[in-house]
Amino acid sequence: MQFIILPLIFCLFGFGATESISVRANVHCAHNKNSKPIVTLMEHDFGDVPILSWFDSDDLLDETKVDYGEHFTLDGNEIEVFSTEPYLRIYHSCFGVDQESVLDLSQFEPSPEGVYHLGHIKIKTDGLAVTN
Repeated sequence: MQFIILPLIFCLFGFGATESISVRANVHCAHNKNSKPIVTLMEHDFGDVPILSWFDSDDLLDETKVDYGEHFTLDGNEIEVFSTEPYLRIYHSCFGVDQESVLDLSQFEPSPEGVYHLGHIKIKTDGLAVTN
């Protein structure tokens, strides 16, 4: 049975379409101008499904380290059978402790060219705030 299922899964990945994703924004670390967050553009696959994550974990599309308030651009391409599910993962030490914050991009509308213009991402103690 596993000899039938595995080839079918791999065939699905061969019939996907390439989608481009771009994110434009800047990051503000509340009360800590010396922090340099690392922002990664990720694409959600099966990272939270234990067995399927062995075959297709979340994809790292792009990554950058930013200074306080610095504008950044992240770009990536992904071949997907279904639609892409991009998100930002932000590693920071804004409050004296290394932390990770996640911003799901599905709550924002990209431009017709596939660009997410997010404006300002402010890292706060209770999460992330996005303002234009």
